[in-house]
Amino acid sequence: MTRAALGKGLLGFAIVATVAIVAIADVFNATHLFNPDWPGHARFHIGMQFTTLVLVSLFSLAALRQGQVWAAALAPGSFWPGLFIAYLIPGTDVYASQALRELGVPINLLLAAVLLGITALGIALQVTKAR
Repeated sequence: MTRAALGKGLLGFAIVATVAIVAIADVFNATHLFNPDWPGHARFHIGMQFTTLVLVSLFSLAALRQGQVWAAALAPGSFWPGLFIAYLIPGTDVYASQALRELGVPINLLLAAVLLGITALGIALQVTKAR
């Protein structure tokens, strides 16, 4: 496998994994979008966020297919940094449940760092192949 092919594969994985992880964690999960204890407006924003992520991810996949590396990185590269920013906002909590808190590791921030790393590596492999 060439560096370019590996980079393209990593970017594709990062795009698809971003949508899949958010779908599992925020959409098809009783703790977020379908949580009856959440205010309707908060659930509205989760629905809007996921729709936006899916649309941007479709754009990213199309860009990846066209060989537009930086545009392909748009979905994972713009979604995951938001978790770190949200962590800094007073009153937010990185743990969605007590069970996750007991693990002692903020899984969402760990996943964000891993997916950003995969995205960066995918970009690097694609960009270096062009030189």
